[in-house]
Amino acid sequence: MSQTALSKPKPLRNLWHRLSPGGREFQRSSLGVVLAVPLLLVLFGLLAYPIFSAVLLSLQNKLPGQPERFVGLANYIEIFTKDSALTDVIVNTILYAVASVVFKTIIGLVMALVLNEAIPARNFFRGWLLLPWIAPVLVTALTWRWMFAETGGIINFVLMGSGLLHMPPAWLASRWLARLALIIANTWRGFPFFGVTLLAGLQSIPTELYEAAEIDGASIWQRIRNITLPLLEPVLLIVIILSTIWTFNDFTLVWILTQGGPSQSTHLFATYSFFQAFRANRYGYAAAVSLVATPLLLIFIAALAPRMWKEEEVE
Repeated sequence: MSQTALSKPKPLRNLWHRLSPGGREFQRSSLGVVLAVPLLLVLFGLLAYPIFSAVLLSLQNKLPGQPERFVGLANYIEIFTKDSALTDVIVNTILYAVASVVFKTIIGLVMALVLNEAIPARNFFRGWLLLPWIAPVLVTALTWRWMFAETGGIINFVLMGSGLLHMPPAWLASRWLARLALIIANTWRGFPFFGVTLLAGLQSIPTELYEAAEIDGASIWQRIRNITLPLLEPVLLIVIILSTIWTFNDFTLVWILTQGGPSQSTHLFATYSFFQAFRANRYGYAAAVSLVATPLLLIFIAALAPRMWKEEEVE
């Protein structure tokens, strides 16, 4: 048998040459690894160390002015067996996050569709509608707290003045009205993020598709359902995931408006963990409460991640 027949095929020889220690591809990959090491170390310090510290703290009984005492899973056992507020916290967090994200998605999509059309003063409205998003959270929370006030609040003033109600409702002192007030305030603050992001996604859709659909006699709803929503799905999934994580971990807006009340009916994981840490002075227990929320977020992300991967494979 000839020497040529025993030699490696040409494509395999070229691949081996590129990946060998002296090859060009090996040198490039080695340089990339070297340049990425500092970034990986920074990410490890910013992410891994705080997470590890939180997990370690959740396994301890830490009180102010006293040394840590390792208690293992005692904090988690107490949360799931003795803490009567856990059910309310889970329900409040899921209800607050799901309802807020749904309303923000609907309003933001309508905002993006309207601002994508050739309307008068379109650029002015694009900038003006960003005000809820760019305003400080503290200012937003204090404003909505005044608006929802039982006496002197603008919302009750309008409802009473228009004759819709004869008695002013106590928005922030009622269990379900307080939850509704938080959802309204969070939706108002967050829908511009959806609108601007989805508007950028709409502008990347070729106008020829809409023109062809219009020639074929497709209605506005048919164009939105068959062109806009399918092509906007990757952007929409990313925005929903980000907004859900932010809403799930919301603290400032909820704490200023209700501080978890009345009767713990509006406590989220973030506010309840803060309450346990700085009101009850149980730092280890507070860390365990905050970590209980992690599986819920991971389940949600795992449910949407396959759709995102599917979109990337299609592209």
